[in-house]
Amino acid sequence: MVLSFTGRARYSGRGSLSLILIHLPFAASCLTLASLTSPAAAQTPALPDLVITATRTALEPARAGSSITIIKSEEIAKTGSSGVVDVLRGLAGLDIQQTGGVGASTSVSLRGAYDGQTLVMIDGIRIGDPSSTAGQADLGQITTNDIARIEVLRGPQSALYGSDALGGVINIITKTGKRETKREVLLEAGSYGTLHSRGSISGGDDKLSYAFSIDALHSDGFARFGYRIDRPIVLNFGALPLPPLPRTDPVDRGGVTGRVTYAVNEDLRIDTGIAAYGDWLRLVNPGATMAPSVFDSYNQGRSTLLQAHTRITLDSFDGKLRNTVTLFGTLSDNATRERELCFDASFLQFDCRQTFRGSRVGAEYQGDLKLGTFGLLTFGVSDQVETARTTQNPDPQDGSFVPVNAHQTTQAAFIQHQITLWNRLDLSLGGRVDSVIGGKTFSTYRATAAYRIEETGTKFHASVGTGARTPSLFQRFSQYGTAALLPEQNVGYDAGVDQKLFDGRLTLGATAFFNKFQNLIGFANVPSCTPGQQIQGGCYYNVNRALTKGVELSGDAIIVPDAWKARATYTYMIARQLEPGSDLPRRPRNKASAALIFSGVPNLELEARATYVGRRTDFDFYTANGVTAKVQLAPYTKIDAFASYKVNDTTSVFARIENLTDVRYEDVLDYGTAGRAFYAGLKVSW
Repeated sequence: MVLSFTGRARYSGRGSLSLILIHLPFAASCLTLASLTSPAAAQTPALPDLVITATRTALEPARAGSSITIIKSEEIAKTGSSGVVDVLRGLAGLDIQQTGGVGASTSVSLRGAYDGQTLVMIDGIRIGDPSSTAGQADLGQITTNDIARIEVLRGPQSALYGSDALGGVINIITKTGKRETKREVLLEAGSYGTLHSRGSISGGDDKLSYAFSIDALHSDGFARFGYRIDRPIVLNFGALPLPPLPRTDPVDRGGVTGRVTYAVNEDLRIDTGIAAYGDWLRLVNPGATMAPSVFDSYNQGRSTLLQAHTRITLDSFDGKLRNTVTLFGTLSDNATRERELCFDASFLQFDCRQTFRGSRVGAEYQGDLKLGTFGLLTFGVSDQVETARTTQNPDPQDGSFVPVNAHQTTQAAFIQHQITLWNRLDLSLGGRVDSVIGGKTFSTYRATAAYRIEETGTKFHASVGTGARTPSLFQRFSQYGTAALLPEQNVGYDAGVDQKLFDGRLTLGATAFFNKFQNLIGFANVPSCTPGQQIQGGCYYNVNRALTKGVELSGDAIIVPDAWKARATYTYMIARQLEPGSDLPRRPRNKASAALIFSGVPNLELEARATYVGRRTDFDFYTANGVTAKVQLAPYTKIDAFASYKVNDTTSVFARIENLTDVRYEDVLDYGTAGRAFYAGLKVSW
């Protein structure tokens, strides 16, 4: 299978649009890129009662000692029209930082972790950008087409997944085909000039199954910076009043996914998948010194993400040993152009274009050995190469710009043992060693326990583990880099209880957690910087320590069977940087969500949802006379409503109101968020 993804967008100012064009020629050849995932990942979309991210193998959620949330496709369909970001909002322990509207750069944090410390995967493939500052993933460009479910695993998981999994793991799992051919078309329109379309097809037989989908969205949008901000905004350290906001800030985004699975025989299976996403949007430059440069139409950004895998699974010794060989790869390609974006050696600003390209390719072997009453032994090795390349045009050739053209190879070995004692106590213990060629070697461990009292519907669970993040290629090899940086590390603990009451109609959960971080990478002008770095403002170095601790609560209730349901979450978290002492930015101490769902009328479902985000710290980089100032973002409560009605066996209509009370709020200081918005659409399946 070969896929070609081309993204083009044109905006005339009158609403005309040349939307993203996607072309998929499928040839006889197969992909040779693949994902870092378990063999069960290819199968579990058809098994919604199992989870694979918690142990890299198919596992009943009740047997997992880790704290994990599963978001199923039905829930994704309600809230995910604007992308994966909206699906994740409101989850316990998860914070989102989005810089203004659909398609904008968006990062996520689990349990207070820093940028790049939450591992994001699609079908087990890590999608963090090796060319970004901290190697983090940008979820702003990820669409929700053909997602079977999303698994959110909290706490340090580097013993399972290696670098980046300090706060936890988000694994987005796409759909696989079933025997029955299924086609689906979705059309949607709404506020801010939003037009959204999606199509998918899936099917198969005893040997071959397939699933393909395509998604395209256009939004006229709103000014990403300053929109619906009540207070005055002054830029250039107090010298530049914010110029008039543009009427629109358009964005075009598209995505395509594909999965093909072939069962050669009962023991041999080949799974190939691909996902590609791209967007184009207007940018804003709040660091400009001249008013016309802030919102100039010259400011544009384009990003593309491609990931793919081929996975071969072979069962041997009468099914006692499952062998999986996986080839995987990702490509992130981002380009920006902005007025006054770049600086020369004299610190004079000028217009420029910059490109950032990061790639990752590699292979992994995983073995799963059934030991009968002695449990399951999982072991494996992996090898991956990451590259990063940056360019700037024009380049003054005065030493002010030094391109990054670097790579690093990481080799790893891991092992994990799972066992169940007395049919009640589920234990796991594992460890991993990662070696960066020419860099540092680090080891991590993880242990979990779950004790089930089925007679009372009680489950106790606990985990302890360590996490690590290899310094990014930018932090090691850019003009500000330090090649000998140590990996960032943490140790984390959690313990909790889940309780079912009233014959399962009420489920309550409570988990307490603690994480201690060290060797965190900071940026400053310190004596360890080279003379050239000191002239340019500083370098990266290991200095910071931090801790996060808190409690996560959840509840699900069936109020009236087949009519009323409710669910709620609450997170209390203290997130502190210890050197120097301060609250971590954009991490609220209090966060809660609640939803009420009605399905008492045939074919009709209604839902109201409220999300509360408490006060949190942020930093003002532009208005404080050259000194970064600490500010407080106000708390807010956002209410959304959803409705869907199944007209007949093939046709459904749906609608949603976002931000029902038109509350003004910010994820990131001075970046706007949408007001009250209305959307409606039609879905046809046959």
